[in-house]
Amino acid sequence: MRGLWRLRQSGFLRGVAAIAGGTLLAQLFNFLLLPVLARLYTPEAMGLWGIFISFVTVAAVLTTLRYEVAIVTAGSEEDALALTWSALILSVPMGLLGGVALEVMRRANILGYGGLPPEAFFFGFVTLTATAWGTVVRYYAIRQGMFGFVGRFSVAQGIARPVSQILLSVMGSVGLLWGEALARFLGLSALWRILPRPSGPFWRLDILLRFRTSPLIQTPSVFLNNVALMALVPIFVSLYGPAVGGALALAQRAVGLPVSLVGMAVGDVFYSRVAQLLRTNPRMIRPLFLATSVRMFLLALPVGLFLSFGAPFMVSWLFGEPWALAGKMMSIMAPWMMGQLVLTSVGRVVFLSRFPWIKLFYDSLSVLIMSTVFLVPLPPEGALLLLTWLYVVLYFSYWLVIWWLTYEENLSLALPFGRGDLEGK
Repeated sequence: MRGLWRLRQSGFLRGVAAIAGGTLLAQLFNFLLLPVLARLYTPEAMGLWGIFISFVTVAAVLTTLRYEVAIVTAGSEEDALALTWSALILSVPMGLLGGVALEVMRRANILGYGGLPPEAFFFGFVTLTATAWGTVVRYYAIRQGMFGFVGRFSVAQGIARPVSQILLSVMGSVGLLWGEALARFLGLSALWRILPRPSGPFWRLDILLRFRTSPLIQTPSVFLNNVALMALVPIFVSLYGPAVGGALALAQRAVGLPVSLVGMAVGDVFYSRVAQLLRTNPRMIRPLFLATSVRMFLLALPVGLFLSFGAPFMVSWLFGEPWALAGKMMSIMAPWMMGQLVLTSVGRVVFLSRFPWIKLFYDSLSVLIMSTVFLVPLPPEGALLLLTWLYVVLYFSYWLVIWWLTYEENLSLALPFGRGDLEGK
């Protein structure tokens, strides 16, 4: 415990505070302006924005091929920088392919995507490219311990999104998409200047091939995970209509605040610290994992209780009666949020184990759970309640597996990209 205390004093909590502080400002700003957005845009418009965000979140995994995760554990600064620039360049053609895929889904009207405007290809390409650039440079900043810059990135993007969407509401429902694309580029201004020029060429195919374990192992897993989580709005749009999908999109945006505010910040710093401990003192990983999990649960509990009992009344008062269904959905999703908050904080340790394929098995189960709404005919609230408790069971089971993985013998023999990469051999 004394070693764990030294670890906290060395910067773990300061790193979390730096990232979470910036995210807090951004999400607080978003929350305060949500009632304005709810009155400027209809539930149908919010539903279309929700399915667009779902597509971007899923496709963004393929845009970077998860090379950003390898940046943190690369053995040398030269390799990390070369990998960063190569991933940035790779994301441009991958973003273009993503835009094409979105246009195909729009024309075929798959899962309600036919309701998107004709500019869907442009929005898809621009938003995916900006998302990929932000993700890659963000992970480079995490490697360097520049958590303050990561926090500023969250602030810039978080403020730009609702402000842009409010100002562009004169364009109609398409203003939500324009605002989303614009905000993701504006957020880059807070991070871009920390990235130095490489000493060699910007594009290094040999570096991408050397770290090929990242796309081969992580990309399928994270892709399935995002499909399971972000397909929720498109599925509800296809089953129950855009208005129900819009209510769910608003509920997800509100319920996801604790996860994006605290869970992602803790997860970033936790992953960085575990990678360091794996080099120096693997025995400290397990107590850090347990302490972080307990604190995240204690943080999630009062938030979950508030959502369960207060959301139905608060939403109707803040957003108006047309959004009453969103409040009920927030209440139902409270346990889901609690489990997600804990796993987001500590779940990435699986990639530092000898069994990273376990994540792929977990994500496959997650997709199966999401598909149950097609098999069991239920009203929207009943379907959401079923999914919530199925995911709670899955989250708890997966946490037990990760807890087992934190034993030193499960972490010391294999690393996510090979021991040679991490140690610079």
